[in-house]
Amino acid sequence: MTTRRLLALMQSVCVAALLSACGGGGGTDAPAPAQPGPLEQVPGSASQSSAGMTGYLRALGALTPEDREPVDIGNFTPPTVDDAEPEPVS
Repeated sequence: MTTRRLLALMQSVCVAALLSACGGGGGTDAPAPAQPGPLEQVPGSASQSSAGMTGYLRALGALTPEDREPVDIGNFTPPTVDDAEPEPVS
């Protein structure tokens, strides 16, 4: 076999190997569940600490008025900590 034929054969084998590796199906992994937005439910962290509540209120404040809907606060209990320093509000 000549060098050109050997080179052409090797290139054909490489191209065939690359193309066969591209086929195949997707995985069976389900996508991760989406995190609830600030309007869907009050996160548990907002009831656990004042920092969590401040973060939740900032997320609510970042939404435009057209995006806001009533939030169910039935399971929300504001944190009551008497021995901690107040958090700065900006």
